[in-house]
Amino acid sequence: MRYFIHMAYDGTGYCGWQVQLNAKTVQGKLNIALSTLLSEHISTGGCGRTDTGVHATDFYAHFTTEKVIDEKFAFRLNSILPMDITVFRVFQVGDRANTRFDATSRTYEYYINADKNPFLRHYSTQIYAKGINWDLMNDAAALLPTFTDFTTLCRPSEDFKTNICNVTEARWEKVFKPAIAGFKQDEFMRFTITSNRFLRGMVRKIVGVHLHIGRGRFSIEDYKRIVEAKEELPFAVSSPPQGLYLVKVRYPYLD
Repeated sequence: MRYFIHMAYDGTGYCGWQVQLNAKTVQGKLNIALSTLLSEHISTGGCGRTDTGVHATDFYAHFTTEKVIDEKFAFRLNSILPMDITVFRVFQVGDRANTRFDATSRTYEYYINADKNPFLRHYSTQIYAKGINWDLMNDAAALLPTFTDFTTLCRPSEDFKTNICNVTEARWEKVFKPAIAGFKQDEFMRFTITSNRFLRGMVRKIVGVHLHIGRGRFSIEDYKRIVEAKEELPFAVSSPPQGLYLVKVRYPYLD
């Protein structure tokens, strides 16, 4: 039987989702926990491959077993998983259901804060924000749904046969979160992007390019021309991982 796991994790202490040799990964911890509970070798698949230090508040994994899993299984799984990984529920799906290939869209958010706050250092990226033109960055974001090939805005990878993506949403906006440990209410700039698929390092590279545009170091015109021509950027850029979150994965058969 095929099961989906709906889960979330703090990626700070992990070398990403995917199992790697001699590295601590979220998938590795999940595989060990499932194998322990079910007394058989379990290998999971995931809806994405988040990088080192990247977080997920809405993540799906799948696995197959001949054993029947009851409603208390999620509780037992949480009891042996590390505190930085949580499982919301485990539920049966069709035998061919796949968390990666069945997903119709994914949404990422990236958080930027201007004030130094030690409690945010693993969960948002601090930058010197004075003088940044956020309206110009929103103009750059508005162009993303008009692009089809994102070769310029990703890292090279042999995992993908094509760099075609269908971005349906992209925007920058100011958001606030409650004060932490006596600090004043935190103000963030949040980048939100939704697409049917994402390429390696795509969101972090887009954020980095947009910050160059907002600082006046790169023009909207050059940005549009280079991306449409699938050329390399004239500078190396990738924003830090800790500000990035996978926040929504959609499936045609799930609410």
